[in-house]
Amino acid sequence: MKLHISVSAMAALLLTSTLTHPAYAHSAATLENHPSPAGQTAAPQALPASFFGGTEQGKKIDYKVLDLVLRTSVLAEGIPQRSTVTEREQRYDIYRSYPVGDHFTALAANRFHFEEYQHNPEMRDVIGQLRRQLSAVPDQTPLNQLTKNEQLAYWLNLYNITVLDEVIKVYPRKDLETFLLGTAEQPGILSQKILTVAGVRLSLDDIQFAILPKQFPEQPELIYGLYQGVIGSPNIPTMAYTGSNVQQQLVKNAAEFINSNRGTLPKGTLGFRVSSFYQRSAAYFPDFQTDLRKHLATYLRLDEQPYLQGNKTILTNLSNYSVTDVYGTLPNTKGHKTAVKVAALPLGPVVARKLTSEQLERYHLLKQRGQTMQAKQQQTPTAQQQPAAAI
Repeated sequence: MKLHISVSAMAALLLTSTLTHPAYAHSAATLENHPSPAGQTAAPQALPASFFGGTEQGKKIDYKVLDLVLRTSVLAEGIPQRSTVTEREQRYDIYRSYPVGDHFTALAANRFHFEEYQHNPEMRDVIGQLRRQLSAVPDQTPLNQLTKNEQLAYWLNLYNITVLDEVIKVYPRKDLETFLLGTAEQPGILSQKILTVAGVRLSLDDIQFAILPKQFPEQPELIYGLYQGVIGSPNIPTMAYTGSNVQQQLVKNAAEFINSNRGTLPKGTLGFRVSSFYQRSAAYFPDFQTDLRKHLATYLRLDEQPYLQGNKTILTNLSNYSVTDVYGTLPNTKGHKTAVKVAALPLGPVVARKLTSEQLERYHLLKQRGQTMQAKQQQTPTAQQQPAAAI
């Protein structure tokens, strides 16, 4: 599968961007970089006043290049399904088993074409440039001169392009759990101070737990805009967030995640299970069980509501830390995971032999839906007047 846009076209858009100065010699950080232990969140000691507040009417950021990258690099899942990967290969090897949760979620989530970026340095550079340009926007226009929705779109886009940039660097690594969350000896990428915005060193956790909740209180839908590179996280969007579409997209993302196996598993002997992503985002649900239950009930499909109400405790034990690449991994007969590399469609004979008919059918369905969604989205104009910057 090849992308439908050339690197030269992306580069041309970058060169015509209004952010053409060599950005990015930021001032010294005002925060010390003390990474927190794995699994904990280190809140910033201080944040600029310009990160908070906003105007009723303000400038807009033009995300034309980021939008182009997402539209051409993301394969959309489409309407969420409750289908699973069947364990039919076990009839050949009784010792083979899936990691917990994998067969429920392996076919889910939007996919990013990491394979293509892995082998193309120029395309990797486009992602890096987008990240640097977004980080530099507050150097030109203080964020509090934008509307709150415009600021929200900015933080979500910055978060997501940073995740993409970091995952591309380690791809084809498939399991990203320790990469994201770290270990007792090494902090994960989410808690490391890898961004500099308005002279302040920030981590992705700072955006999720220190900036967004303060600027947008009591809005748990924010978490569905935070893509973390794995199947078990909210989706990578197929278009850039903007001030005009961000609220609508977050509601759509919430409904998609909650009604997919990645977000919830209502049925089964284990009870009502949800993604461990909710536990990591517990700050958005102060009375965790009560607030999360109320939130899920807002979006869960009607025929599954009785399962939510009928279980006293919501279990946060559903996880899939597999990277959201297009071709993914396939288990071999020894129960290990092996990367499958495919140069182009149609699927090669080796892959075809390993894929079950169900997986193959699902793959082509995802591809078809992705193309259909992209075709519809391209008809929607995204140009904005008086941009604060063009990204």
